Amino acid sequence: IGLYENGVTAYGLDISGAVHFGNEENVLAVKLDNRTDYAERSTGTTFQWNANDFNPDHGGINRHVWLHVTGKIYQTLPLYYGLETTGVYVHAANFNIAGKSAAVTVESEVRNASGDRATVELSAVIVDSGGQVRAKFDGNSVDMVDGEKSILTATGALKGARFWSPEDPYLYDVYTILTVDGKTVDVNKLVTGFRKTEFKGGAGTGGVYLNDKFVYLKGFAQRASNEWAGLGQAYPDWMHDFNAQLIRDSHANYIRWMHISPQRVDADTADRYGIIQICPGGDKEADTQGRRWEQRLEVMRDSIIYFRNSPSILFWEAGNTVVTVEHMQQMVALRKQWDPDGGRAMGARGNDNVAANTATTPIAEFFGIMIGQDPRTDALDGPAAMFRGYSAERRDRAPLIETEDFREEGARRFWDDFSPPYFGFTKGPNDTWQFTSESLALAAAKRYWAYWENRISNTDPAHSKWSAYASIYFSDSDADGRQDSSEVCRVSGKVDAVRLPKEIYFTHRVMQNEQPDIHILGHWSYPAGPDAKKAVKTIYVISNTQSVELFVNGKSHGVNAQPANGYVFAFPDVEFAPGSLKAVGRNDGKSVAQEELATAGPPAQIKLTPMVGPRGFEADGQDVALIDVEVLDAKGQRCPTDDARIDFAFTGPAVWRWLQ
Repeated sequence: IGLYENGVTAYGLDISGAVHFGNEENVLAVKLDNRTDYAERSTGTTFQWNANDFNPDHGGINRHVWLHVTGKIYQTLPLYYGLETTGVYVHAANFNIAGKSAAVTVESEVRNASGDRATVELSAVIVDSGGQVRAKFDGNSVDMVDGEKSILTATGALKGARFWSPEDPYLYDVYTILTVDGKTVDVNKLVTGFRKTEFKGGAGTGGVYLNDKFVYLKGFAQRASNEWAGLGQAYPDWMHDFNAQLIRDSHANYIRWMHISPQRVDADTADRYGIIQICPGGDKEADTQGRRWEQRLEVMRDSIIYFRNSPSILFWEAGNTVVTVEHMQQMVALRKQWDPDGGRAMGARGNDNVAANTATTPIAEFFGIMIGQDPRTDALDGPAAMFRGYSAERRDRAPLIETEDFREEGARRFWDDFSPPYFGFTKGPNDTWQFTSESLALAAAKRYWAYWENRISNTDPAHSKWSAYASIYFSDSDADGRQDSSEVCRVSGKVDAVRLPKEIYFTHRVMQNEQPDIHILGHWSYPAGPDAKKAVKTIYVISNTQSVELFVNGKSHGVNAQPANGYVFAFPDVEFAPGSLKAVGRNDGKSVAQEELATAGPPAQIKLTPMVGPRGFEADGQDVALIDVEVLDAKGQRCPTDDARIDFAFTGPAVWRWLQ
């Protein structure tokens, strides 16, 4: 019936000519070949992005498959790959943010397969989250012959609007309705949001503006497979929400997918949770030519058509490295052809002072950077002088977006140099990092501050550069050749491969929080007793307050009002004594944030906490129950350094995945 090959975009098949209607049974058979060296049948060309480091062959069909049943006159699906159809496109203009109004346009591609001529009319209804109709307007009518595809449009005013933003990710249901001779023949429901965007350059005035408000993007880069340990890419939708909630709980508002288009479920989740996205097409880490470049154009086109109603996608990414002038022009042309009114920008990650980067400066609509902040960036002289893709000329033309900074690694289980059972991290033969959980968090704070003090909203031109910051990998991943290391994955994540937070996660939570926040790095359960080695260490408190005071068992260990790297309050020579460790953050002398750690006793009990979807654990063949396992002392406090083996048993039919 059909052949799906690119492994990235959504795909559609018209099975009308093959299906058996009536009571006869139908079987849909799928033959799968997911080798990374798979070659396109018609040309013998392999796909550039098929590589385990960026687009792993987890195996099987790991995304939803839907069966759509339509009438003879219907609105098409946004599936250019396979069906060559574009679906419904909804966009807004003439924004009056203060007046809460906008003009909404609906474009719907309609196909007449009735066998006869028909006069088809389009109308649209916009419904808010409470189920109330907020706008209703009629569009044009088109006289269509059999077999014809046409774009029908409808435009009307939306008043009393709530505009989408990370703080208020408000979504509407847009119903597009087809009628023939006054009879409704097709209704399509689309969920979207409306927002005004501007992409500006200029020291102190540039950056990303949403609904007339400057938004500094802060968040993470994440591989588009977004996999979990033990599950790969195939897991239920509610776990994507679980992941998005963790991101938002860290006060991030931005994610850059690497280096292929995201899953539909992740794009939709970002819409609901208010996470601004960069959406690539398909790529690896080089420009390319010939059929491979054509494949990239096709994937970008298909991705734009498929995702162009997503309000959280603000950027289309033409490449994970800079492309030639001709290629960038082609990518911008795709954006203008297929998403001319969606309020989005096309650009690429350009990482060095190369000719192509300089040449594409007047063409790209935003500039992606990797590890852009550097003393050599600060020392550039002249508007065109460039380092790692940054130049003052670019800064003054369009937003500079950091897409993947801080490439260090550290596993969750290595607390610090004083914590059993590891007492620090010792590198193995294939390890590329040397961080404990504590030192990784401190290094991350240093990098975050380097960008924050150079954010584009800084009115000092010497420190006005970046419109966004992304720290690479939100979760630990089987990526980038780290599979043979001690942790069997790349451990740059802020959470581990099953989304258990590391200390770096809480560090980002504090740094990204606009409200007073505080976190003590580590725990307060070091070895004690006559045979234990005395633990005298520096206690680090991450806070966004003016000063922090540290208390050990109720006694002050001093006040620190001079944080390193903006957020790190260090208290040296703190001797461990069982009891409590408390940090109090103050602004203008007033306590505004505090955290207290208590010493855990010996392990005494095991606590199991099931986590399931909003409808409970469903026996549908695809659901998952997560079970948190905690070792507690007699008082119910978690024992942070216990590392003893736990054995499990279960009865009844199930598939068990042990994830640590």
